[in-house]
Parts: sequence; structure tokens; C-alpha cells
Amino acid sequence: MPFDAREFRLQILSSLVEAGSEEYKENVRINSLLEDKAQKTAGLAGIFLAAALAFIKVDTLSVWPFNRLRILLPLALVIVLLVGCIGFCLAVMWLRAIPGRPTFESLNKLKSDLWPIALGDLDAYEEGYWGDRSVLWQAVTTEQSTLIKSKAHRLLIAQVILALAMIFVALLLLFLIVPIISSHL
Repeated sequence: MPFDAREFRLQILSSLVEAGSEEYKENVRINSLLEDKAQKTAGLAGIFLAAALAFIKVDTLSVWPFNRLRILLPLALVIVLLVGCIGFCLAVMWLRAIPGRPTFESLNKLKSDLWPIALGDLDAYEEGYWGDRSVLWQAVTTEQSTLIKSKAHRLLIAQVILALAMIFVALLLLFLIVPIISSHL
């Protein structure tokens, strides 16, 4: 079976278009996962924020066996961290829409470029057509990847901030519980 270089080149270009389509689908899935994680992270931060705000009551602060300022300063830090976490999560969800697949207009432009060519001469333009389609997919997937990296970075920051806030809440609770337990012993 003789090697047909033109057919091989067309197969490569067709594979690029197919790979672009598959990468687009995967990027859309990843984007949805990132936004879902951002929503869950913001929800968890909201729960911790509500819990932190529940501590700020004059009655509650007056029964604690040590200085209120030692409680309020870490509590204020926790609240700032949680609000920051929610802000980063909102930035992930509101950043911008993920780019869509190549538009009908761009594909129609490719068609209109080929339409005036005589049927016998189309073989010479077939590689260009598939090459142009692969370039369209590459532009879309590159833009998607940039957006996804930005969202993933912001989500990572939000999760680190949430983890810090949770650690501060845990330490604050430990500092509150230890004097109470030792006074009962």
C-alpha cells in the first residue's frame, strides 16, 4: 500500500480539529467543577462566618474567664479571612463566561472562502480548510485554558484562606475551652 502524504496530512489536520473539540468539552467540564467548588467553599466560609458572628454577644463575652480583647482580636481576624475567602470565591464564579466553540460565522467564513473555487481545484484548498479549523479550535481552547488557570488560582487562594480561618477558629475554641476545663478540675 503506497504512502499518500496528502491523505496523511489531512488526517493529522482532522485529528487536530477533533482534539480541539474534545479539549473544549473537557475545559467546560473543568470550569463547571471549579465554579461548583468555589460555591461550596463560599458556603462553608459563610457557615463559619455565621458561627464567628454568633460569638460576638455581650452576654457571651462577659462570662468568659479572661479578657475580651484576647477573644475579639482573633475573632476579627477570622471574620476578615472568611470575608476574603468569600470574595475570592465570588471572583471565581463571576470572572467571566468561558469562551464558546468556534462560531457559525467563523465556519461560514471558511465556507465562503472556498465556495467560489471550482470543484476540480478544491483538493488544493482542503488542507488549508482543515488547518484553519484547527486554528479556530486552538484559539478557543487557549482562551479557555487561560481562564481556567485564573479561576483555579483564585479558588486555591480562597481555600487557603478558608483553611487559615478554620485553624484560627479551632485555636480560639481551644483557648476558650482550656481555662474553663482547668477551672472545673
